[in-house]
This record gives sequence, structure tokens and C-alpha cells, in this order.
Amino acid sequence: MRSSVLSLSTLLMLLIAVPPRAGAEEHPPRPVVGLVLSGGGARGAAHAGVLEVLEELRIPIDYIAGTSMGAVVGGLYACGMSPGEIETTLRAVDWDDVFDDRRPRRHLPFRRKRVDQAALFDFEFGLGRNGFELPGGLVTGQKLSYLLEALTLRSAGAANFDELPIPFRAVATDIGTGERVVLWKDSLAEAMRASMAVPGAFTPVERDGMTLVDGGLVCNLPVDLVQSKGADIIIAVDVPPQTDASQENASAATILVHSLYFLMDENVQQQRELLGPADVLVVPDLGDMTSVDFRAVSSAIDAGQEGARLATDELARLSVSEDDYEIFLERQRRSTAQLLGDAVVERIQISGVTRADPRIIAGVIRTEAGAPLRLDVLREDLDRIYELGDFEHVGFRLIPAGDTQTLLVNVKEKSWGPHLIKVGLSSEADFKGKSEFTVLTDLLTVRVNPHGGEWRTSLRFGAENRISSELYQPLDFSGLFFVSPRIGFNQRRFEVFTDGSFDDEYHVGVLEGGMDAGIQLRNYGEIRGGFFLGRRRAAPRRGSSVQDSTIGGYSASFTIDQLDNLSFPRSGVFAGLGGRFFSRNFGSEVSYDKASISACTAVSRGDHALAAVVRGGTSLGSVPPIYEQFELGGFLSLSGYERGQFLGPYFAFGEFIYHYRFLRLPRPFGTGIYAGASLEAGNVWEDAGAVAVDDLRYASSVFIGADTLLGPLYLGLGLAEGGVWSAYISLGMSVVQN
Repeated sequence: MRSSVLSLSTLLMLLIAVPPRAGAEEHPPRPVVGLVLSGGGARGAAHAGVLEVLEELRIPIDYIAGTSMGAVVGGLYACGMSPGEIETTLRAVDWDDVFDDRRPRRHLPFRRKRVDQAALFDFEFGLGRNGFELPGGLVTGQKLSYLLEALTLRSAGAANFDELPIPFRAVATDIGTGERVVLWKDSLAEAMRASMAVPGAFTPVERDGMTLVDGGLVCNLPVDLVQSKGADIIIAVDVPPQTDASQENASAATILVHSLYFLMDENVQQQRELLGPADVLVVPDLGDMTSVDFRAVSSAIDAGQEGARLATDELARLSVSEDDYEIFLERQRRSTAQLLGDAVVERIQISGVTRADPRIIAGVIRTEAGAPLRLDVLREDLDRIYELGDFEHVGFRLIPAGDTQTLLVNVKEKSWGPHLIKVGLSSEADFKGKSEFTVLTDLLTVRVNPHGGEWRTSLRFGAENRISSELYQPLDFSGLFFVSPRIGFNQRRFEVFTDGSFDDEYHVGVLEGGMDAGIQLRNYGEIRGGFFLGRRRAAPRRGSSVQDSTIGGYSASFTIDQLDNLSFPRSGVFAGLGGRFFSRNFGSEVSYDKASISACTAVSRGDHALAAVVRGGTSLGSVPPIYEQFELGGFLSLSGYERGQFLGPYFAFGEFIYHYRFLRLPRPFGTGIYAGASLEAGNVWEDAGAVAVDDLRYASSVFIGADTLLGPLYLGLGLAEGGVWSAYISLGMSVVQN
């Protein structure tokens, strides 16, 4: 995904490098032409094709008003982009990525990656004074906002939209009053973003005390706006959504868009009735293309060109001479290079911070004061700030001042924070009567102090009952060094097998506290070490030999995590090494050691991927209690056998997992649906001298899996030596264990 980021940044740099044109003149004596571009989601890409034909016919535009996608295309043209640049941009953008606020996983801070193994759903809500609070939409629009801000850099310095090369207006809806809001000043990118904030899909935009959403709800074709500016002739382009929501297999998103369109239809008809006999209405034939099908923007652009050419006879009367049109182009074309030239970023300002310390934000910014702006570096800066976890939006604005410019980094802290809640579900069943089910809740309070401390409390109920609380406290604003006190209680059931058959069951409860210190290696990994003290009680179901003892010791771990996905990995590496050492020097009544290692690497080509996983563990010559020994068995851990069927103080395991993505899911609902298979080998041993390759057990599996908003879901069939088999259904499982 990093390559897509670089490609987008390269594209943006090419777009802003248009040679400047000098000079500007008043309109020649001709009819004043206003352009109106409707909303329509992905179908609105047709507007770019219409603009291409208008330029072919040499039709100058004096005013533009747009709604939603019409505001995006119209705003780009108004601030100086050519139709060709707009088309190139719309065709090149990875829309799936733009509508997914998540960065590629390997770029996330390591603290965020640790949450992946907890089987939590991929959305959060807040807990505040007014109770539970939800985000304003599935997508905050972080990547979309950056794209719009980067594309509209050429509007920097304009006090209002009348100062753009072509005066422009965008339409939004104040969700608080239901009234139309005409946006005409401040940030052009923010105006576009507000105009296309579909309720429930995108979070609203807060501006001037109003909560703004998609303008199509109240005025999807703002003809009256350009009429009020004095336009003699209006060219209106309407790209309404495809209206047959009853079509077979219509998606929920499609049905939502259709429902919204029926609400807008009345205001569209009212605006159409304002058109006079001299005005031109262009309605491109977009067929069955839906408003959410952004993969078809190229087809929409082509349809826009065709629709405009069908109206050539009506449009041609608005053509001007080549000389007159050259005058218009000198006024309309504007490049960022023309406005900013080689001006350097003299200073960097951070605004919008109330809970976080600005020094933490400044610590992740790589853009340097005193150097020219680099969009690729700036995008990485904004992404790093966003992934700190405190903000629902991070944007920027450039404020030119002569030969210098100020970079203003705007952050908006999560309105549903700082107490953030995630819930989840972990379950596994083998269709032989054995199943486990655990409900998970995770409460995170961010920025508990100026250095960025985080307090996380986790609850687990079901097959495992646990409550734990940890304070993660950075020691400086860089976040490199940290300390982490913790306390928790864990209660679980541990089954013991003898010769492959169930023998006994322990109920193990542990109350434990400790303190760690370590180094966080940015997004790469973590080094951690510390001590622990506690009390453990283990009661077997059979007999009365309850083991109740004080425990204590020290622990250490080293983790590198650069995988793109823990459940369906396609690229990257993971490596973890750790140990817990129970020592009488810490007051422990038992003395033994446990150390383990795990690693995973993955490669992919197209929709095919292959992952290699290895795990191993040793007791270093000691004898841990049976309920503390290593386990093997279960889906993708010697598939075919029961979970935990093999126990021992030493173990080794390895597998190859192949998966093929045969269906992509729309983001942010997931990555796809997969078919896969595994080849597995491993065993457990009672002592180090018994470890041998010729003593391995072999197994395999086939499965169907889905990586969804609710976590990874598997339906699999495992087969082991001797014809042993099991069928599995699993939710929340990771192929990487640490």
C-alpha cells in the first residue's frame, strides 16, 4: 500500500506543476454562463467528461455551483484545474483506499497493532458525561480530506470563493435545522468534503457552529445559485442515482442511496423548473451504474462526454473565438507552482488541540520549517498524527505570505472521546460438541496526562473470564521509552488429555500485578521487560489436590510486527520472542521457566497469498505445572485434533497457509472472502532430549474465510494422521500467536 501512497503523491505533484499563465481580463461582451453540477456519488464523475466537451467547444464558464460530487468536480475546475487533470485524477485514485481511513497495518504504531490479537470488532464508540456516544459515520474521511486539500492547494490565499479563477459555491445541509447552507469562503477542500458527507457513511463537518452533511438532501441541483449571480445562460448537468432499487441483489448501500434520492427528487424537479428555454440541461446516460460504484468512474467520464456531445447543437451557440477563449483560459488555469513557486514553509502551526500535548504531535512531523513543502512527506505526517488514536480528522492548510508560507496542521479530537470503547466476540466450535464463546470489552482512555499516558481496561467473559488494567506511560514526548504498571485477574478452564483422550479439567484462577519498562520501536515493534507478583489457585475437577501458591518472577519480550494482516496475511513479517521466569527470589513458591518464539512471513501475487508460520517453546529444563505447559491441537494448530489435545513442556510447530481472495468486500466492511488450505506439522515433548523431526505429527485443512468488520470468520475442515478429522467454525482467530 505504501506504493499507492507514493503514486498518489507523485500524481499530485505532477498535477500542480502546470505551467503558469499570466494575465487576467474581464469577461468579453457575451452571455454570462453559469454551470450547475448535481450530486450523484460515483456517477458524478461524468461531470469531468462534460467539462472536456465544453472546452472542446470553447465555452467559457463564469460561475459554478455544485452539490456533493458536483461540488468536488466543480471546485477543482473553479480553482484552476483543467478537465484533463480532473479526469486523470478521478481515473487514477484508488477509491477503495480513499474511503478506508485505516493506514496499512504495518505503518500503525505498535500499541495499535497489539489490539489486533484481541478479537475486537473494527469500530469504536465513546463513553462520556452523556452516556454512550457514537461516531458520526462509518468513515471519518481522513484520506478523502487529504486528497481534496492536496488537489486544491492552488486555492491557497483566496479569502473567499469569489477570488478563485471562477467564482464558486458549494451546497451542504445543516443537519441541525434541515436548511440549505451555501459555502463560499474559508477552506475549499472542507466545503467539498461537507457537501458530500452522506449521513451515516461519512462523519459530518463542523463549521461555524453548524453540523454539515450532504447538500443533496435539500438542493441536489442548485440552479438558483448561479441565477442569483447574474448568469444569462445556465448549463445544468444532472446525474441522478440509478433509481431501480428493486433490482436483484441490490446492496444495502445502493438501497440507502436510492432512498435518499427519493427524498431529493422533489428539490431537483423544483430546480429544473427554473431553467429557461435558452438554458441547457445535460443528463448523461449512465445506465445501471450505481452511486457507490467508484470503480466505474472511467465509464462515467466517458458517458459524460457522450451526453454533452448529444447537446452540441444547443451548446455550440455559446462558443467564442479562439482568441477570446484563450483569454478565458488565462483567467481559469492556475497552478500551485504559480501561486507558491519555490516558497518555503517558514513555520508550522498546530491548531485544534485541547487534550493532547502539541509537543507529541510535533514529535511525529517530519516536514521541516525552512524547506519547500513535499506532499509525500506531509501525507505521512498527517497519517502518523491520525494514527495516534486521538483524532477523528487531521488536515492542513497553506497560508501564503510573500515568498514564504505557513503550514497550519488542523486536528479535530474525537468528539466521542477520550474514553473509547471497543467490543468483540471470540468463538470456536468443532461440531463434535466442544465449543468456546467469549465476549470482550475494551475501554481505553487516551491522554490521561501531558506525556500521552493511556489507561486500558479489558474485560473477558465466557470460556475465559478476565479483568485487567494497564497504564501505558511514555517517559518523554517522543514516546520512545515507557513504563507500564498493570494488575489483573484471570480465570480459565484447562483441559488435560492423556494419549489423545480427555483425562481431567483444571479451573485456574490468577491474581497478578506487575511493572514493565521498555522501548517502543515506532511502528516496528517493542522491547519490554519487568517483574510480576501474584497468587494462583488451580483446582482439578477430579480429586482434591488444590494447588494454591504465591507466584512471582520476571519477564522479557521482543517483538517485530510488520504484517499487513494477522488473519489473512499477504505481505510482511512478524517475529516474537518472550519468556516468563518464575523465581523464588521474587517470593514465588514454584520455580520454573517458559520461553517461546513465533514467526510469520507472507508473500502474495494478485489475489493469491502464501504464509509460513513457525512456533516453538521450551521450559529450559524446568518442569512447569501441567496447566502451564504448551498446547497444540485445533484449527490451524494441528487441524483435525481437538484444541489443546497435546500438552508438553517443549513444543515445535510449523505450517504453510495458502489463501485465495475470490471476492473483495467494500471498505470499511472488510477486505474480502477467501478460500484456503494449510499443511501443518508439529508435536510436544516431555524433555529436550526427546525432540526429533521424525516424531512430528502431520495435519492439513481446507477452509472458507472472511475478513470482516466484525473480525476474521473461518469455516474449515481439518484432517490429521490416522483419519482423525474435525470441522470448525471460528470467529476472531489469528494465525499469529505471541
